[in-house]
Amino acid sequence: MNITETEAASTKKNRIYNIIYAIMVVFFILMLIWAAVGNRGQSPAALLSEGNIAFDEGWYLEDGSAADVGHLSKIPSVVPYQEQSVYHRLPDDLEEGISLCFRSKNIDYQVYVDGELRYEPVRRESRVYNKSYGNRWNYVPLYRSDAGKVLEVRFHTVYEGGRACVDHLYLGSAAGEIVGTFSSKAVAFSTCLLILFVGLLLIVADIPANMQMHKNHELLYLGLFAISIVVWCLAETSLLQFFTDDSRLIQLMSCCALSMIPIPLVLYLDAAFGFKGRTVVPIVCGLSAAEFVVCTVLHFTGVMDYHETLILSHIMLAISVFLLLYSILNKVFREGIGRMRNVYKVLRIIGFVGLSFAALIDIIRYYRGSTNDNAMFVRIGLLIFILCYGSSSLERVINAVKLGVQSEFVSQLAYRDGLTGIGNRTAFQERLMELEKEKQQLPGIAIMMFDVNDLKLVNDNLGHQKGDELLVCSAEIIKTAVESMEGTCYRIGGDEFVGILCGEDVAGRCEKVVTCFTKAMADYNAVKGQPFHISIASGYAVYDKLQENEVLMDVYQQADVRMYENKKIIKAKKGSYS
Repeated sequence: MNITETEAASTKKNRIYNIIYAIMVVFFILMLIWAAVGNRGQSPAALLSEGNIAFDEGWYLEDGSAADVGHLSKIPSVVPYQEQSVYHRLPDDLEEGISLCFRSKNIDYQVYVDGELRYEPVRRESRVYNKSYGNRWNYVPLYRSDAGKVLEVRFHTVYEGGRACVDHLYLGSAAGEIVGTFSSKAVAFSTCLLILFVGLLLIVADIPANMQMHKNHELLYLGLFAISIVVWCLAETSLLQFFTDDSRLIQLMSCCALSMIPIPLVLYLDAAFGFKGRTVVPIVCGLSAAEFVVCTVLHFTGVMDYHETLILSHIMLAISVFLLLYSILNKVFREGIGRMRNVYKVLRIIGFVGLSFAALIDIIRYYRGSTNDNAMFVRIGLLIFILCYGSSSLERVINAVKLGVQSEFVSQLAYRDGLTGIGNRTAFQERLMELEKEKQQLPGIAIMMFDVNDLKLVNDNLGHQKGDELLVCSAEIIKTAVESMEGTCYRIGGDEFVGILCGEDVAGRCEKVVTCFTKAMADYNAVKGQPFHISIASGYAVYDKLQENEVLMDVYQQADVRMYENKKIIKAKKGSYS
């Protein structure tokens, strides 16, 4: 049996084992579902909270009028910052071990039983904190002797016009309500931890993914974006209180996390899609940083805390969401529907759209006065987003991990000039083809041509080793000048070099390159005892978007012509030959 037949037999055996294992897995899952459906019972949370009764009805004000404790700020007699009380009579059959369980939002409060202070949350003071406790779960112990007594919640709202409430009111087992809270938030909390893990994974994956010649920190920015959102989502679950008991710190974390979202998002969009205008990224990042500084100054001066300036964070988020949708639509229309059939591209668009609409829904819910979880839909949208993007990026990241070191080595061989260490003709040609596809989206493109004079003279009179030294020195001068203006440099022939500059004001930057390498040549030639004199001719041309049929190869040829014109001028000045 030859090698091919052996491999085929091995593959056939593996296929059989795969089928057997798949049958085992399916059987195991069906067995679990059968057992779960046929033996459903009460959950531990339901057992612990059995007998708990809702206690949100029947509250009244001092004058006897009914009080809607779920919307304290809407009660006409409630004045911001002024103390007020709501009352409720405890049942006559109150049992031992019962607690008053409730959630408070944006109020300072104490709980009294027949005028006796029974509960007051520990108030940690710091200039860092907001004015409010934020969302806080409370469990007030009651006793059999409290039966029939008047329960009073004395409070004052801490924000004018802010949502203030006391809700999720129950009389019963505090342990049952705590377990019930964890059960109801378990999926949300687990989703947050999953997204946090994925965000960290994306940041780590950015390292091998960028072991290539052209860096792109798309994964890094995506990871930072996911983490900044998930920090806010974790705070909004209100479960962190059970780990720290410092709800003011959690509210501060929630408010500040919103300010951290726009910058990584816009940097990611620029890396993934690119913006036509080079001013979009600095404007959005600058506005986001300015918003954070303004909010911080207002907070620490006591004018308005972070919660009161949330409107500014929401505006920045709205701008970011608009850019998100614009980038997606622009990508679709730029490439055309026919070219968007790639399943991974479709998945990315679904993820982006899902996250955008989820964020908009939660912002609308917030301003409509929802007192429930403000990150409910964002978590769902973010999970869809991460799953869609993760699917589309998985192959690229795995290949980057497998081939990172190897591709760097191959790149050195295939795209680097062996003598000077800069890019070679192949690298230049590939870069030119890339730019040809992107030229309409770039602010400007310039091509610079360089030719080292007197190479033949040095080779004939001083030997080829000195000729090589002349090329290496000239390459270093050209490379330093071009890279000082954020360009890239290539050796495309024996004594010919080319530079490419992209972005804003490429013509002005080309002039600075010429000034830079002219000064470097003069400095080299001014040193006594140099084995040779360095003279380099140059010329550049700029791509003109207004000429519809112009291609970059035409720009390259224009730069070449101007370089030879400069070469003639240099020869005429010194009256010698190349």
